[in-house]
Amino acid sequence: MTFKPKACLQRWYGLLIIAGILLLDFLAVRGVQGRPVDGLSFVLVLWVLVSLLVAAYLAYRTLGLFTLEYWVDRDAVTLVWGLTRQVVPIGSIQQVLMGTDVAALSAARPWHWPCTYRRRMRCDGGLGIVNAYATRPLQEQVILQTSGESYSLSPGDPRGFLDALQERYALGPARPLEAATLRPPAWTWPLWRDRAALALIGVSVLGVLLMFGMLSARFPYLSPDLPLHFDVNGLPDRIEAKSGLFALPVIGLMAWGVNLLAGVFLYRRGQRGAAYLLWGGAVAVVGIAGLALFNLMRW
Repeated sequence: MTFKPKACLQRWYGLLIIAGILLLDFLAVRGVQGRPVDGLSFVLVLWVLVSLLVAAYLAYRTLGLFTLEYWVDRDAVTLVWGLTRQVVPIGSIQQVLMGTDVAALSAARPWHWPCTYRRRMRCDGGLGIVNAYATRPLQEQVILQTSGESYSLSPGDPRGFLDALQERYALGPARPLEAATLRPPAWTWPLWRDRAALALIGVSVLGVLLMFGMLSARFPYLSPDLPLHFDVNGLPDRIEAKSGLFALPVIGLMAWGVNLLAGVFLYRRGQRGAAYLLWGGAVAVVGIAGLALFNLMRW
């Protein structure tokens, strides 16, 4: 049987916030198109990039709210949140609590919005960690207590949910199951927990952003024509328009992108050393390009 949660208006607020962010991004892009290259144009582009990441995360949370539901069958209760499936075997449920006075010992964070009740939290009353898939406060949730992590939900028809759960529990499981969290394969990559890999990738992209930002801020004050190449004696032998300086941060961006994809390909095949070399190589390329850009902007 499928049970829907109690309605939550925050899913509509999530859609409105996402629409507002996209509207601001559209205005920012129009603003960049109508102004010369300078520090403000870089800030606007950076705003668009960051806000798109925020909008993507809000879309993930909002999608979870629109798709939240609870499946009850003979073997398990399955909590559905977006592309995530939390399987709770009925045989592992030791106690069902409803309308309790327990309180969450960990407060909701800004990144838990929309639907701040959908989160993992530490609770009092001996419950320990409760993984909530709910749209209502903890005191209004149905809590499925297990020997490990407990799970809570807020079905729109709590009495019908409890009756269905009791009926399946009385029948007994048809096949043994273990508690499991089912997610898309890409979400479970070890790469997301590899701090060294994430640091190398992050340093490269920060270096690229620094190059674009530094050049954009200095661009209005540079001479229209600049030396972009020097002979063996250190004398300029190629003078071009200052816009040619953007080739250096573009080279850094391309090196980061190519090495990122190649490194992920190797990393997933167990060749972590080779992946680290590629990501470290991208850091080196970005660093060299940044030094060259800094020297050329001094002319």
